[in-house]
Amino acid sequence: MLKSMTAYGRASINTKVGHFIIEIQSVNRKFLEVNVFLPRELGQFDIELKKWLMPHLARGQITVKVNVTFEGAVPFIVRPNLPLARQLKAAWDEIINDLDLHAEKEFRLTLLEEADGLLSYEENRAEEENYRVALKEALEIALKGFMQMKYQEGAVLQLDIASRLETIRKSLAVVEEKKPTATVKYRDKLIARLNEIAPGFIENEDRVLREIAIFAEKIDISEELTRFYCHLSHFEELINGESLSVGKTLEFILQELNREINTMGSKSSDLEIARAVIDIKSELERIREQIQNIE
Repeated sequence: MLKSMTAYGRASINTKVGHFIIEIQSVNRKFLEVNVFLPRELGQFDIELKKWLMPHLARGQITVKVNVTFEGAVPFIVRPNLPLARQLKAAWDEIINDLDLHAEKEFRLTLLEEADGLLSYEENRAEEENYRVALKEALEIALKGFMQMKYQEGAVLQLDIASRLETIRKSLAVVEEKKPTATVKYRDKLIARLNEIAPGFIENEDRVLREIAIFAEKIDISEELTRFYCHLSHFEELINGESLSVGKTLEFILQELNREINTMGSKSSDLEIARAVIDIKSELERIREQIQNIE
Protein backbone atom coordinates (compact mmCIF):
# COMPACT_ATOMS: atom_id res chain seq x y z
CA MET A 1 0.00 0.00 0.00
CA LEU A 2 1.59 3.22 -1.15
CA LYS A 3 1.48 6.62 0.56
CA SER A 4 2.02 9.90 -1.19
CA MET A 5 4.39 12.43 0.37
CA THR A 6 2.23 15.42 -0.58
CA ALA A 7 -0.84 15.81 1.60
CA TYR A 8 -2.83 18.28 3.69
CA GLY A 9 -4.96 18.00 6.80
CA ARG A 10 -6.82 20.55 8.93
CA ALA A 11 -8.72 20.57 12.20
CA SER A 12 -10.78 23.33 13.83
CA ILE A 13 -12.29 22.46 17.19
CA ASN A 14 -13.66 24.17 20.28
CA THR A 15 -12.39 22.93 23.63
CA LYS A 16 -12.89 24.06 27.19
CA VAL A 17 -9.57 25.91 27.06
CA GLY A 18 -10.05 27.62 23.70
CA HIS A 19 -10.50 27.29 19.95
CA PHE A 20 -7.75 25.25 18.24
CA ILE A 21 -6.89 25.29 14.53
CA ILE A 22 -4.19 22.90 13.31
CA GLU A 23 -2.93 22.55 9.74
CA ILE A 24 -0.56 19.79 8.57
CA GLN A 25 1.07 20.02 5.16
CA SER A 26 3.79 17.90 3.55
CA VAL A 27 5.87 18.16 0.39
CA ASN A 28 8.52 15.95 -1.20
CA ARG A 29 11.83 15.51 0.58
CA LYS A 30 14.36 12.69 0.39
CA PHE A 31 14.51 12.50 4.18
CA LEU A 32 12.15 13.39 7.02
CA GLU A 33 11.99 16.99 8.21
CA VAL A 34 9.32 18.18 10.66
CA ASN A 35 8.73 21.89 11.36
CA VAL A 36 6.25 22.89 14.07
CA PHE A 37 4.93 26.41 14.60
CA LEU A 38 3.22 26.86 17.97
CA PRO A 39 1.92 29.93 19.79
CA ARG A 40 4.39 31.06 22.43
CA GLU A 41 1.92 30.01 25.12
CA LEU A 42 2.17 26.37 23.94
CA GLY A 43 5.89 26.27 23.17
CA GLN A 44 6.52 23.59 25.80
CA PHE A 45 4.55 21.07 23.70
CA ASP A 46 6.86 21.26 20.68
CA ILE A 47 8.72 18.01 21.37
CA GLU A 48 5.57 16.16 22.40
CA LEU A 49 3.74 17.17 19.23
CA LYS A 50 6.61 15.86 17.10
CA LYS A 51 6.56 12.58 19.02
CA TRP A 52 2.84 12.20 18.28
CA LEU A 53 3.54 12.70 14.59
CA MET A 54 6.66 10.55 14.11
CA PRO A 55 5.01 7.08 14.07
CA HIS A 56 2.96 8.14 11.03
CA LEU A 57 5.81 9.56 8.94
CA ALA A 58 8.85 8.20 7.11
CA ARG A 59 10.05 11.02 4.86
CA GLY A 60 9.00 14.37 3.42
CA GLN A 61 9.01 17.95 4.69
CA ILE A 62 6.19 18.26 7.19
CA THR A 63 4.91 21.64 8.37
CA VAL A 64 2.52 21.89 11.33
CA LYS A 65 0.89 25.22 12.20
CA VAL A 66 -1.12 25.69 15.40
CA ASN A 67 -3.33 28.69 16.13
CA VAL A 68 -5.27 29.06 19.38
CA THR A 69 -7.81 31.53 20.68
CA PHE A 70 -7.67 31.12 24.44
CA GLU A 71 -10.76 31.30 26.60
CA GLY A 72 -10.44 31.87 30.32
CA ALA A 73 -7.06 30.79 31.66
CA VAL A 74 -3.87 30.64 29.63
CA PRO A 75 -1.23 27.92 30.00
CA PHE A 76 1.24 30.18 31.78
CA ILE A 77 1.44 32.60 34.70
CA VAL A 78 2.81 36.10 34.14
CA ARG A 79 4.89 37.50 36.99
CA PRO A 80 6.32 41.05 37.14
CA ASN A 81 9.94 41.73 38.00
CA LEU A 82 9.15 44.41 40.56
CA PRO A 83 12.75 45.15 41.68
CA LEU A 84 13.68 45.87 38.05
CA ALA A 85 10.60 48.08 37.59
CA ARG A 86 11.53 50.11 40.71
CA GLN A 87 15.07 50.62 39.43
CA LEU A 88 13.78 51.76 36.03
CA LYS A 89 11.42 54.22 37.74
CA ALA A 90 14.25 55.52 39.95
CA ALA A 91 16.52 55.95 36.95
CA TRP A 92 13.81 57.90 35.12
CA ASP A 93 13.29 60.20 38.13
CA GLU A 94 17.05 60.79 38.33
CA ILE A 95 17.15 61.81 34.66
CA ILE A 96 14.27 64.26 35.20
CA ASN A 97 15.89 65.87 38.23
CA ASP A 98 19.31 66.09 36.64
CA LEU A 99 18.07 67.65 33.41
CA ASP A 100 15.30 69.66 35.06
CA LEU A 101 12.67 68.10 32.82
CA HIS A 102 9.70 69.19 34.91
CA ALA A 103 7.34 68.93 31.97
CA GLU A 104 8.25 65.25 31.62
CA LYS A 105 8.08 64.45 35.29
CA GLU A 106 5.21 62.02 34.96
CA PHE A 107 6.52 58.49 34.63
CA ARG A 108 5.23 56.71 31.52
CA LEU A 109 4.67 52.95 31.35
CA THR A 110 5.68 53.02 27.70
CA LEU A 111 9.25 53.45 28.93
CA LEU A 112 9.09 49.91 30.26
CA GLU A 113 7.99 48.28 27.02
CA GLU A 114 11.53 47.78 25.76
CA ALA A 115 12.88 46.50 29.06
CA ASP A 116 14.00 42.88 28.92
CA GLY A 117 13.11 40.66 31.82
CA LEU A 118 10.41 42.94 33.23
CA LEU A 119 7.84 40.16 32.88
CA SER A 120 8.47 36.45 33.37
CA TYR A 121 6.31 33.61 32.07
CA GLU A 122 5.95 30.46 34.13
CA GLU A 123 4.18 27.28 33.13
CA ASN A 124 0.74 26.94 34.62
CA ARG A 125 1.02 23.36 35.83
CA ALA A 126 -2.60 23.30 36.98
CA GLU A 127 -3.84 23.90 33.42
CA GLU A 128 -1.08 22.18 31.44
CA GLU A 129 -2.82 18.81 31.09
CA ASN A 130 -5.99 20.47 29.78
CA TYR A 131 -4.00 22.14 26.99
CA ARG A 132 -2.13 18.92 26.22
CA VAL A 133 -5.40 17.01 25.82
CA ALA A 134 -6.94 19.72 23.63
CA LEU A 135 -3.83 19.98 21.44
CA LYS A 136 -3.64 16.22 20.93
CA GLU A 137 -7.34 15.99 20.12
CA ALA A 138 -7.03 18.67 17.44
CA LEU A 139 -3.87 17.08 16.04
CA GLU A 140 -5.49 13.65 15.74
CA ILE A 141 -8.38 15.11 13.73
CA ALA A 142 -6.01 16.97 11.39
CA LEU A 143 -3.80 13.89 11.13
CA LYS A 144 -6.74 11.70 10.13
CA GLY A 145 -7.52 13.89 7.11
CA PHE A 146 -3.81 14.21 6.35
CA MET A 147 -3.26 10.44 6.27
CA GLN A 148 -6.44 9.85 4.29
CA MET A 149 -5.14 12.14 1.55
CA LYS A 150 -1.79 10.32 1.61
CA TYR A 151 -3.48 6.98 0.97
CA GLN A 152 -5.80 8.35 -1.71
CA GLU A 153 -2.91 9.89 -3.62
CA GLY A 154 -0.86 6.74 -3.06
CA ALA A 155 -3.61 4.58 -4.61
CA VAL A 156 -3.57 6.74 -7.74
CA LEU A 157 0.21 6.43 -7.98
CA GLN A 158 0.00 2.67 -7.47
CA LEU A 159 -2.42 2.21 -10.38
CA ASP A 160 -0.27 4.32 -12.67
CA ILE A 161 2.94 2.48 -11.78
CA ALA A 162 1.26 -0.94 -12.12
CA SER A 163 0.12 0.01 -15.63
CA ARG A 164 3.65 1.03 -16.60
CA LEU A 165 5.12 -2.18 -15.19
CA GLU A 166 2.73 -4.15 -17.38
CA THR A 167 3.94 -2.19 -20.41
CA ILE A 168 7.52 -2.99 -19.43
CA ARG A 169 6.74 -6.73 -19.25
CA LYS A 170 5.28 -6.61 -22.76
CA SER A 171 8.43 -4.97 -24.07
CA LEU A 172 10.55 -7.56 -22.25
CA ALA A 173 8.62 -10.29 -24.04
CA VAL A 174 9.75 -8.73 -27.34
CA VAL A 175 13.36 -8.73 -26.13
CA GLU A 176 13.14 -12.42 -25.19
CA GLU A 177 11.50 -13.32 -28.48
CA LYS A 178 14.13 -11.56 -30.60
CA LYS A 179 17.17 -12.49 -28.49
CA PRO A 180 17.87 -15.91 -30.13
CA THR A 181 17.68 -14.49 -33.67
CA ALA A 182 20.45 -11.92 -33.15
CA THR A 183 23.24 -14.51 -33.53
CA VAL A 184 21.55 -16.08 -36.55
CA LYS A 185 21.26 -12.68 -38.22
CA TYR A 186 24.93 -11.98 -37.56
CA ARG A 187 25.92 -15.41 -38.98
CA ASP A 188 23.92 -14.81 -42.14
CA LYS A 189 25.33 -11.31 -42.49
CA LEU A 190 28.89 -12.56 -42.05
CA ILE A 191 28.49 -15.37 -44.59
CA ALA A 192 26.84 -12.99 -47.05
CA ARG A 193 29.75 -10.60 -46.69
CA LEU A 194 32.27 -13.40 -47.26
CA ASN A 195 30.35 -14.54 -50.30
CA GLU A 196 30.61 -11.03 -51.67
CA ILE A 197 34.36 -11.18 -51.33
CA ALA A 198 34.73 -14.79 -52.47
CA PRO A 199 31.48 -16.04 -54.00
CA GLY A 200 30.73 -19.68 -53.24
CA PHE A 201 33.85 -20.15 -51.13
CA ILE A 202 34.60 -19.81 -47.44
CA GLU A 203 38.29 -20.29 -46.79
CA ASN A 204 38.00 -21.30 -43.15
CA GLU A 205 34.59 -22.29 -41.89
CA ASP A 206 35.93 -22.96 -38.36
CA ARG A 207 37.14 -19.39 -38.13
CA VAL A 208 33.70 -18.14 -39.11
CA LEU A 209 32.13 -20.30 -36.44
CA ARG A 210 34.58 -19.02 -33.82
CA GLU A 211 33.77 -15.44 -34.84
CA ILE A 212 30.06 -16.16 -34.48
CA ALA A 213 30.63 -17.77 -31.06
CA ILE A 214 32.60 -14.77 -29.82
CA PHE A 215 29.92 -12.41 -31.06
CA ALA A 216 27.16 -14.52 -29.48
CA GLU A 217 28.94 -14.29 -26.12
CA LYS A 218 29.32 -10.52 -26.42
CA ILE A 219 25.64 -9.92 -27.20
CA ASP A 220 24.21 -12.46 -24.76
CA ILE A 221 21.80 -10.68 -22.40
CA SER A 222 20.47 -13.73 -20.57
CA GLU A 223 22.00 -12.74 -17.23
CA GLU A 224 20.75 -9.16 -17.52
CA LEU A 225 17.24 -10.38 -18.35
CA THR A 226 17.24 -12.72 -15.36
CA ARG A 227 18.33 -9.96 -12.98
CA PHE A 228 15.89 -7.50 -14.52
CA TYR A 229 12.97 -9.89 -13.98
CA CYS A 230 14.11 -10.49 -10.40
CA HIS A 231 14.26 -6.76 -9.61
CA LEU A 232 10.95 -6.19 -11.39
CA SER A 233 9.21 -8.85 -9.30
CA HIS A 234 10.63 -7.33 -6.11
CA PHE A 235 9.41 -3.90 -7.21
CA GLU A 236 5.89 -5.25 -7.83
CA GLU A 237 5.84 -7.02 -4.46
CA LEU A 238 6.64 -3.77 -2.69
CA ILE A 239 4.00 -1.63 -4.38
CA ASN A 240 1.36 -4.32 -3.80
CA GLY A 241 2.46 -5.25 -0.28
CA GLU A 242 1.41 -4.05 3.16
CA SER A 243 4.52 -2.04 3.95
CA LEU A 244 3.62 1.66 4.32
CA SER A 245 7.01 3.28 3.66
CA VAL A 246 8.74 1.86 0.60
CA GLY A 247 9.77 4.96 -1.36
CA LYS A 248 13.51 4.71 -0.68
CA THR A 249 13.62 0.99 -1.44
CA LEU A 250 11.75 1.53 -4.70
CA GLU A 251 14.33 4.14 -5.69
CA PHE A 252 17.19 1.68 -5.09
CA ILE A 253 15.49 -1.07 -7.11
CA LEU A 254 14.77 1.35 -9.94
CA GLN A 255 18.48 2.19 -10.14
CA GLU A 256 19.23 -1.52 -10.60
CA LEU A 257 16.54 -1.87 -13.26
CA ASN A 258 18.06 1.03 -15.18
CA ARG A 259 21.53 -0.48 -14.88
CA GLU A 260 20.39 -3.81 -16.35
CA ILE A 261 18.37 -2.30 -19.19
CA ASN A 262 21.25 0.01 -20.14
CA THR A 263 23.55 -3.01 -20.38
CA MET A 264 21.03 -4.83 -22.55
CA GLY A 265 20.79 -1.81 -24.81
CA SER A 266 24.55 -1.53 -25.19
CA LYS A 267 24.90 -5.24 -26.05
CA SER A 268 22.08 -5.48 -28.57
CA SER A 269 22.49 -4.86 -32.29
CA ASP A 270 18.97 -5.96 -33.18
CA LEU A 271 16.71 -3.09 -34.18
CA GLU A 272 13.55 -4.47 -32.58
CA ILE A 273 15.37 -5.22 -29.31
CA ALA A 274 16.80 -1.70 -29.35
CA ARG A 275 13.31 -0.24 -29.78
CA ALA A 276 11.94 -2.37 -26.94
CA VAL A 277 14.82 -1.25 -24.71
CA ILE A 278 14.05 2.40 -25.46
CA ASP A 279 10.37 1.82 -24.57
CA ILE A 280 11.38 0.19 -21.28
CA LYS A 281 13.76 3.01 -20.39
CA SER A 282 11.01 5.54 -21.15
CA GLU A 283 8.58 3.78 -18.79
CA LEU A 284 11.25 3.48 -16.07
CA GLU A 285 11.84 7.23 -16.27
CA ARG A 286 8.13 7.91 -15.84
CA ILE A 287 8.04 5.55 -12.86
CA ARG A 288 11.07 7.34 -11.39
CA GLU A 289 9.15 10.62 -11.53
CA GLN A 290 6.19 9.02 -9.77
CA ILE A 291 8.12 7.41 -6.94
CA GLN A 292 9.67 10.78 -6.06
CA ASN A 293 6.31 11.40 -4.36
CA ILE A 294 6.03 8.04 -2.59
CA GLU A 295 6.74 7.89 1.12
